[in-house]
Amino acid sequence: MYTKKLTDAQRTALAETKSHFTAWRRTKSGRDRIPEYLWTEAVNLFGTGRFSVNQIARGLGLSHSTLKNRISQQPAEIQAVQTATFIEVKPPHAPSDCVIEMENQSGSKMRMCFRGKADPVLVDLGRLLLGQQA
Repeated sequence: MYTKKLTDAQRTALAETKSHFTAWRRTKSGRDRIPEYLWTEAVNLFGTGRFSVNQIARGLGLSHSTLKNRISQQPAEIQAVQTATFIEVKPPHAPSDCVIEMENQSGSKMRMCFRGKADPVLVDLGRLLLGQQA
């Protein structure tokens, strides 16, 4: 299974939050629930867009599904961080003009002008209108 390596900045941010969790775990008694401020820190790590849910859950020793549920209860901006990706789209070539002229044996003429690439279906339509076989 492939896992992305964390950068130094990511390791530092995760280590800081992990130290807060570790300090709380040392002082808790029994099966105390994780305090809200710690859940907020974990969700905020996701909100930065630098971590996946899995990286945070593993790094902090949290339940993946519980963390995911907490994130889903946040505003849409935080939830969308992980799904938003940048895709570079190269602009299309400048469209060129295309002119198709047809003439049948009886002298009927047809002229079609296109911007960009001509659709072959339209050429077949032109032939059909002029009485030729497509």
